[in-house]
Amino acid sequence: MTIEICTTSLSSIKNAQNAGANRLELCENYLVGGVTPTIEFFEKSLEVSKIPIHILIRPRGGDFLFNNAEFDRMFESIQKFKNYDISGFVVGFLDNKNQLNPSILKEFRSVTNGYELTFHRAFDYLLEQEKSLEQLIENKFDRILCSGSKINSEKGFKNLNYLNSLAKDKITIMPGGGINLKNFNLFKNAGFNEIHLSAIDKKISLDSDYNIIKQIIEMSK
Repeated sequence: MTIEICTTSLSSIKNAQNAGANRLELCENYLVGGVTPTIEFFEKSLEVSKIPIHILIRPRGGDFLFNNAEFDRMFESIQKFKNYDISGFVVGFLDNKNQLNPSILKEFRSVTNGYELTFHRAFDYLLEQEKSLEQLIENKFDRILCSGSKINSEKGFKNLNYLNSLAKDKITIMPGGGINLKNFNLFKNAGFNEIHLSAIDKKISLDSDYNIIKQIIEMSK
């Protein structure tokens, strides 16, 4: 099982890789759900990380209905990060009818050709998810990060299982949102191959916690 850790600090990166995580989603500003990391933070992260990095491309917090200027910023960000040694990108968006714009999907896949591409939790807000899943498969996205359209993945477990049954081996459904030590085995036993979590104990800090990640890694074996 692949364990992806959402990291927003250098301490989180160190804790994730030292605990045995397989991959990082790199972003900043955890409290708004993550935005595109600055080049400065990213370069420092590259110096620290020894495991694959996927970059979140999100120009701001809030909703996922972006205007043309924001899409331009997203594509510009991707081009900048392509100058570095990274493994993939994480993107997501909606149109004003909570659907996917086919031409923008194609543009994201074109500009990220040769990199892994994840569609993030904007998927949870799409109205026609079966259709959207097929669109993402057609555009050769590698995975969908979602919580089953609920506040967290445990509450969305039934929907996640349904999406996983549709996805088969054509695209990976990666549960994310509220996954922790108490409910991890729910997803493992259901046969999900990848899991996304921040592994944060907010009572301590907003850094990903080494001990939580280590336990998750041991449970995933």
